Amino acid sequence: MRRRPDPGKLDSHPESADALGMTATASDFAARNVRAERARRRWSQQQLGELLGWSQSKVTAIESGQRKLSLDQAVELCKVFEVPLAKLLEGADQDDLDALGV
Repeated sequence: MRRRPDPGKLDSHPESADALGMTATASDFAARNVRAERARRRWSQQQLGELLGWSQSKVTAIESGQRKLSLDQAVELCKVFEVPLAKLLEGADQDDLDALGV
């Protein structure tokens, strides 16, 4: 079973999860990358939520990894950010990306 990394530690060193003796999941990287894409645009969680029709608390839960993204939600995020799914999964294990075809 995979140990869950501290998502905060992934922010400063995206490739550091294995160095810490943990294996980050694709969901962990998606959460980090959603947060990074939102910050890059200087949007608040409230603003992103409004664009998606989501509550601010839902955005918070997704970014913190407390709530996993569904495929439909990932598609919505890709549209709002105007990025491919591969961008949201950047940093994930290559085997996982290959299995998804991204």
